Amino acid sequence: MESIAPGHHLYVGPDGTWRSCDENERFTRLTGRADLLERMREQAYLGGNAPDLEPLATALRERGVLTGAAPGGGEPLRVCVRGDGPVAAETVRLLAGTGNALAVDDPATADALVECAGWLPDGHWLRLDDDGAVRHRCHVEGRRLVVGPMTVPGRTASYRDLRGRRLAAAALPDELAGLWTYLDEGAAGTVPLPPVPWPNPGAVAVAAGLLVNDLLTWWAGDLPATSGLQLVVDPASGRVERHPVLPLPVR
Repeated sequence: MESIAPGHHLYVGPDGTWRSCDENERFTRLTGRADLLERMREQAYLGGNAPDLEPLATALRERGVLTGAAPGGGEPLRVCVRGDGPVAAETVRLLAGTGNALAVDDPATADALVECAGWLPDGHWLRLDDDGAVRHRCHVEGRRLVVGPMTVPGRTASYRDLRGRRLAAAALPDELAGLWTYLDEGAAGTVPLPPVPWPNPGAVAVAAGLLVNDLLTWWAGDLPATSGLQLVVDPASGRVERHPVLPLPVR
């Protein structure tokens, strides 16, 4: 069954000619029988399947006005959210409110995993990188929340790619690697770490929303909304910085 593409409209313009308008307010005049266009709009908005409208549906589909059934047959997205802290809790809450996503406890039954950490768990995330799972992530750096990149194996950057890119771009890579080692030791309980300075609930909601938006965009049959990007949510400035992350060359 065809449906109207998200953000699109079919309607009669002021001159009596049918038009389509897309999500970016680009207008297209449509030629054809008005009665067929009227029926096509009714079918696209309200549902139905009239075989005689298929040629018109094909033309509108090619223009991006119509879209077919959602990939996955409408099955809900199953997400395993791991970690504690407010971002994990808010991500679970947002998933529960989407109507087409479920938070599950067992990663083996999940379509995607979300790792929510306080301080960066470098060694842990590096070890997880080879399991082939679709994975998103969030952690704290300083007083900022760092989101992603979301990894879709074979299509987008992994944590290993991110790590390599960060070390290559760092002014003092040895110092950065040393910081990550110290944080790993703290996570293992061998050295003390300061409390995580979790940002305010507004910033937490932004980070969780970015995680969920990526997951739902990917589940709808596309790449994540922020594919190839790491996002940094800075509560002090209200900014969300975008840092490109390309996969490392395969050796």
